[in-house]
Amino acid sequence: MPIAILDDATIGKISAGEVIERPASVVKELVENALDAHAHSITIDIAAGGKELIRVRDDGDGIAPSDLLSAVERHTTSKLRSFEDLKQLTSFGFRGEALASVAAVADLRILTRIADDRAGWELRSEFGKRAHPAPVAAAHGTTITARDLFANVPARRKFLRQDGTEAGYIQRVINAYALAFPDIRFELTIDGKTALATDGSGDLASAAVGVFGADVAAQMVPLEPPQFDDDHEDAGIVVSGLIGLPTVTRGNRQQLILLVNRRWIENRSLAFALEQSYHTLIMVGRYPIAVISITVPPDRVDVNVHPTKREVRFSDERLVFSMLQRAARGTLMQQTPAQSIPIMIESPLSADTVQRRMALANPERIQATPPLFPRAADGPSAVDRPVRTPVAVEPDIPLLRVLGQVSSTYIIAEGPDGMYLVDQHAAHERILLEKVLKLHARGAADAQQLLEPIIIDLTPEQLATVETAREELAQLGFALELFGQGSVALRSIPAIMSRKDPVKTVLAILDEVGRGGRGTSRFEAVAMTTACHSAIRAGQTLSLAEMRELLAQLEGCTAPRACAHGRPTILHLSQDELERQFSRR
Repeated sequence: MPIAILDDATIGKISAGEVIERPASVVKELVENALDAHAHSITIDIAAGGKELIRVRDDGDGIAPSDLLSAVERHTTSKLRSFEDLKQLTSFGFRGEALASVAAVADLRILTRIADDRAGWELRSEFGKRAHPAPVAAAHGTTITARDLFANVPARRKFLRQDGTEAGYIQRVINAYALAFPDIRFELTIDGKTALATDGSGDLASAAVGVFGADVAAQMVPLEPPQFDDDHEDAGIVVSGLIGLPTVTRGNRQQLILLVNRRWIENRSLAFALEQSYHTLIMVGRYPIAVISITVPPDRVDVNVHPTKREVRFSDERLVFSMLQRAARGTLMQQTPAQSIPIMIESPLSADTVQRRMALANPERIQATPPLFPRAADGPSAVDRPVRTPVAVEPDIPLLRVLGQVSSTYIIAEGPDGMYLVDQHAAHERILLEKVLKLHARGAADAQQLLEPIIIDLTPEQLATVETAREELAQLGFALELFGQGSVALRSIPAIMSRKDPVKTVLAILDEVGRGGRGTSRFEAVAMTTACHSAIRAGQTLSLAEMRELLAQLEGCTAPRACAHGRPTILHLSQDELERQFSRR
């Protein structure tokens, strides 16, 4: 077949396919044009998932009548004049192909009026066939209507998803930009029903209510600035936004919104940075809700690396990654949801206050029993330990009175604001993990020597893991030596394992680390597995004294609300909820 030059109509359809993947792509391009036009209010109407109708109205600058025909031509733009302008780009629709691409695959109508004109102008383009602009009555701003999307490209239209799915993609676009621009009023109508409305007040928390709903937004907190050394250079990068507390998660990443210079993007590295910040705070397979806004000098980010502008490239992605992770983790460590025990700090109280609190928390005399939860050698005992008071997040520590157990697994406790259920295994796992991590931070290992070494037979893979993780195992208190062919001699174990089967724990650690392990380091993976296998188990009956001591140690944890694997340690049923459940209000 000889080489031929394609006609303009075919070229237009092919180019449109690079920019316009689905109805949501049209909405994104039109909304970005409205933002570049300095709109204060943007209204979006769609029908049949955007296939039959997309209408975007704004009160922005409008389009001059002399520019209307150029607006739907390929490679035309008002956003830049030379290639060098791309290095300092601050607008959205710089490619100059958005309207031309939509015009090639839809019945397009543009209605516009600039502020100084008495009349508006209309341009019709039916699948690339343009009419001359005509004067009409129009409000200030621009309204663009696209009907019968891909009607002239049936092969592309038949691959679109169901109407509800396509509408969901569109709502994600509007959600993102409503959060990126809380100072602009957004309204989205789907098949005649309002799906989203924000007030444009400029308050991000208010926009989050419109996007996520009041219940979810109430569990989101402002992102604190990342903490670095004084000599740290931030290169003009600012990280801000809202992140959800560990009490609110989702089964996918669709409510994790990443914004760079107010542009909605996708970036696996940054998403991973945020998810790692929730490590051990939420369950594996659950994802946080967040709005992350990153401001970067234009010359330090390339937004022209993807046809639909969904991805960007940073000049120093490692720095952005670090700033986001530090900011998110620091914020989570400072915040405590209402459903969990508040964050505690040690503070001396008067002897009278100590005695009063102990009398309230321990109404019955505690009988002498062997300690189920041994403390570190330098730690205080249950009576003389520093009394803990909460930081400003909560007015006072919930005074929990142990009532008993359910199924020898969950501790029931009463507090001043309702009832608490504590998962004894998850709580003890959290206590043990933080204990070994604190010892590790001090360069100490609380090891217990065995009277006789235990010989453990290993597979070749497990033997290889012993060599790989030997240092981390030793730091935790495991002393392992090769013993003949395919075996090791275990000579010491961490003190927290005094009542557990050391062989099962060592094998579990080697298998976990061999699979890559969880945690942010190999040591943390070893520590997490050790804590899990050393903790009390579900189904184990505890005395009242043991339950009280467990809660007392949980109060002292840095992150008491979740175990090492992210499962919750404590659930709270408020007094109001109890009264509602029993129809008392």
